[in-house]
Amino acid sequence: MELSPLAKEKLASIGELTDEEKARLKYSEQLTSLLAEYFTNELSPDELWKELKKLKDEGRGFLLKDAQLKILDVIRLSSSDVDINKLHRGLLAAETLKDDGDYGGLEHELKSIEDLRRQYKEERDKAYDKIKADVERQVRLAAQQLAGQAASKGAAIDVQSSVEATTKASPEWKSFISKHVSTYNQKLRGLIARVRGKLDV
Repeated sequence: MELSPLAKEKLASIGELTDEEKARLKYSEQLTSLLAEYFTNELSPDELWKELKKLKDEGRGFLLKDAQLKILDVIRLSSSDVDINKLHRGLLAAETLKDDGDYGGLEHELKSIEDLRRQYKEERDKAYDKIKADVERQVRLAAQQLAGQAASKGAAIDVQSSVEATTKASPEWKSFISKHVSTYNQKLRGLIARVRGKLDV
């Protein structure tokens, strides 16, 4: 069995793990495997719920929070809507099995994450379209000037591809997207920290 870096570090600093720590490590690895099946669509949300319920019924209810923390670690601004929906359903599935779960509170926090991601995408797309429109004007002007030369050589100018490539390579876009991602990643971390706080209650 491959130990996690944290477990190896602990072993090096204090020696052998206790039986309880070994058991928890083993259960954590089983949980990682279970969630991998969920993330790769081998398990549906309902099937994940059933597997988590089995763990709880076997006296390992502490793994419900562990599962939620592992799921939270996967949430990204760049995740697809389908993936985010799947992650949210996984978090809520575990919450329904907790004796002291706060389904409504967790659902509210997850809605805030969805709203943030929507805002992130809308602002990104709006900025991209504006920069692209400026680039397109410049590229069309250049294309008109080159059209005569290109036609005489039997070549055609692919304006649309040039516009996309030039927009993505432009200093304006690179500067915007760098700041935009940084700002929204910070906001996302704040929201995820709030969710973690709810799980700790």
